[in-house]
Amino acid sequence: MKVCIVGSLNTDMVISTPHIPNRGETVFGEKLDMLPGGRGANAVTTLSKLGKEGMLIGCIGHDSFGDDLLTELRKNQVNISHIKRTMQASTGTTIIMIDDVAVNTMVGMRGANSYLSPEDIDKAVNGFEDYGILLAQMEMPEETIVHAMQEAKKNNVLVVLDPKPAKNITMKVLEATDIIIPNEQETKYMTGIEIKNIDDAIQAGRYFESLGISQSIIKMGQRGALVYTPTRIEHVAAIPVKVVDSVVGGAFSGALACAFLEGKDIFKATRFACVVSALKVTRFGAQIGIPTLEELNEFIEENNLYEYLNGFTGRLTNNIYHSKNGELEKN
Repeated sequence: MKVCIVGSLNTDMVISTPHIPNRGETVFGEKLDMLPGGRGANAVTTLSKLGKEGMLIGCIGHDSFGDDLLTELRKNQVNISHIKRTMQASTGTTIIMIDDVAVNTMVGMRGANSYLSPEDIDKAVNGFEDYGILLAQMEMPEETIVHAMQEAKKNNVLVVLDPKPAKNITMKVLEATDIIIPNEQETKYMTGIEIKNIDDAIQAGRYFESLGISQSIIKMGQRGALVYTPTRIEHVAAIPVKVVDSVVGGAFSGALACAFLEGKDIFKATRFACVVSALKVTRFGAQIGIPTLEELNEFIEENNLYEYLNGFTGRLTNNIYHSKNGELEKN
C-alpha cells in the first residue's frame, strides 16, 4: 500500500530576524536562506526519509527554483514522475520570517501550484488502485483537490486533510474528508474556537464531528495534539525540545501516513508524528530538517520514548477520555 500526496511545492525564502515587524515597521534580518519547501513536498520527503513509498502530484514552473526543488526530491529518492511543469506561472514561493524564539510568520505565493488540474490527477493515479492513503491540502485549486478526494473516497482510500490555508476550505472538501489535522490557527478559522486548552480542542473535535468528520487531530504546538474520535479522545503531550524552526506541517502529516501504513491506529500514529515533529523542530529548514529513520531511532533511544509511543508514560502525561452516554470519562 502506498501514499498519494496532492500538495504544494515551494521555494522557501527564510529570513531570520530578532522579531517580526509590526504593520508599517521595518526590521533588518540577520540572514536569508533559500530552501526547498511546500507542504506536499515536505510530506512526501518525510515518507521517503522514513523508508516508505509516496507519490507527489504537484506543479512547478519552468525556472531555476523548480529545477532546485526537483534536485532535492531526487536526492531524497522521491517519485517525481507526476510533478507537472508549466510555463504559465513561476514556481510557488513562501517568505518565512523566524524570530529569536523560533516563531514563524509566512506569506505565500501559490504560483504554479494553481495550475494543477483534475486531469493531472487522473493521469497520475489509475483509480487510486495502488494507494491506501491520500494526503491533501488546500494550496491547489479547489476543483482539483475535491476531484482527488472524491475519487479516493470512491475507491475506499483513507483521505487525510491538512487544511492549509483554512480560508480555502469548502463543504465539498469537508464532505470528502476522513481525518482532518488542523493547527490552532486553522482550527480557529474553521470553527471559531480559540484553542487555549484541552477542553477547547475537544469542542473543536466535536464541531468537526457535527460536520461529518468523526476523526480529527488538533495540532497544539508546544502543548502537543488532541486526537478526537467519537468513542475516545486523547491528549498527546508534546516532547520538550529546544525549538529552532517550528515549521512541521508536512513532516507531521507524512509521519502520520507512515504510521498508518504500519497498521497503527490514529492514537499511536499521532504519537509517532509528534516524535518526528519534535526532532524536526530542533533543526532548521522545513524540508532539509526532516530526519531520516536512523536519526529518528537514535532520538527515540536517547530520549527513552518507547513508552511514550505506546501511550504509557510517567514523565509525559497523555490524558485519555472515553465517551459514555455523551459524557466524557477520564481514565
